[in-house]
Amino acid sequence: MEIRNFFVGLAAILLFGYLGGFIAWWGIALVAMIVGFALQMKAGWSFFCGLLGGGGFYAIYCGIINNANNHILYDKMNVIMKFDTFWVTILIGALLGAMGMLTGKYIRDVATGEVEQRRSRSRYR
Repeated sequence: MEIRNFFVGLAAILLFGYLGGFIAWWGIALVAMIVGFALQMKAGWSFFCGLLGGGGFYAIYCGIINNANNHILYDKMNVIMKFDTFWVTILIGALLGAMGMLTGKYIRDVATGEVEQRRSRSRYR
């Protein structure tokens, strides 16, 4: 059940990420937050799903934009920055997706009361 939700969440972020682009560069975080709220996953799976979804979306979207303008801006940015800016863009998208998905998961937990009670390992309870 958990792995199915992971792939559904990953596909939803990749498909609906384009709609977040109409807001601003941080729109992928809102899309990931909505997906994280809609799907019931553990925190680790939620973070990893948002990480892959956000990074994958930014990689695909920036690749499409880069090919559309014949790599003009990409080449100029690499000359100015002295490093490959494509990977930095993917890292920013991955972190936005991961934090958005995790935020949506925690909002769902608070709203539905599904907060886990941790067991104490000490003798004193």
